[in-house]
Amino acid sequence: METIIETTAKKYSPRTIAGAIILLFGTLLLLNQFTFFFIPGWLFSWPMWVIVYGVYKGSKYNFKKPTWTIITLIGFAFLFTENIVNADRFIWPAVIMGIGVWMVFKHQNKTSIGY
Repeated sequence: METIIETTAKKYSPRTIAGAIILLFGTLLLLNQFTFFFIPGWLFSWPMWVIVYGVYKGSKYNFKKPTWTIITLIGFAFLFTENIVNADRFIWPAVIMGIGVWMVFKHQNKTSIGY
């Protein structure tokens, strides 16, 4: 006898994910109001909003589209440049080099070299 096991991955709707993110953000804001609980200031900065948006976009499309990676990496780059002294001297050249590497490998995979 053959047993067929069906596995179904539970997919969450974008509305559910957005609601969970908002709930987490509200919880952190509430906890920050208490004196015994310390949350760092960079957690509520605008680069973190960019990172959260990038992760949201990735979860919306099951992390299959590369857009979420670009948005999240740009958010991390801005987060580092705002919080680490002289980080902009190294972050932005690395970002530009990464974009160049991505462009080279992206086009290299799609074209076939014929002799």
